[in-house]
Amino acid sequence: GSDEKLTREDVLQIDRDAPHLFLEAGYEPEDWVAVFLKSYDTGETAQRVLPVSAVTSPRFQTWLRFRNAARWNIYVSVNAVAPGRSRTKDAIAAVRHVFLDVDREGPRLLSGLALRRDLPSPSYVLHTSTGRVHVFWRVRGFDVERLETLQKWLARELGTDSAATACSQMTRLAGFVNY
Repeated sequence: GSDEKLTREDVLQIDRDAPHLFLEAGYEPEDWVAVFLKSYDTGETAQRVLPVSAVTSPRFQTWLRFRNAARWNIYVSVNAVAPGRSRTKDAIAAVRHVFLDVDREGPRLLSGLALRRDLPSPSYVLHTSTGRVHVFWRVRGFDVERLETLQKWLARELGTDSAATACSQMTRLAGFVNY
C-alpha cells in the first residue's frame, strides 16, 4: 500500500455511478459475483458472494465506500460465480469476460490493440493506476478451458500479466480508489 492520502480532489473525481454501470454492463441480471476487499495497511480481508442486484444496492455500496475510505481496496470477480461458493475455478457459473491485466505501458498496449485486425475491440477498459489497465471483452458461450487457453495465449502474444489468466481472476471494481 501507499502512504499517499486521499485528497478532496480525488474524492470529487470518484464516479459513484461507475460500480453500477460496470456491473450492469459486465454481467447478466441473475449473475452472482464475488466481492473481495483487502486492506494493505492491516492485512485484513473480507469477501462476499452476492447477486449483482445486492452488490449494486445502496446499502452494500455504502458499506463498500466506507471500507474504501478506510483504505481498503475493492475487487470483483471477472466472471459469474455460483451462489454460496468462493472464487475458485470450479465455482465459476458462467464466463462473462476475456480479461487481460496490463501492468505496464497500458496506453501503448491499447494503441496496439486498436491496430489489430485479428482481435475485436475491447468492450471496456478499466484504468487501475498510472500506466496500468484491465482490458475486457464481454463474451457468451465460452467454457472455462477455452477461456483460460485464450487468455494465456493473449498474455503471451501481447506481453500482459501471464499470472492473471485464471477464470477466477478478480479485477478492481470501477468507482473506488485504488490504494
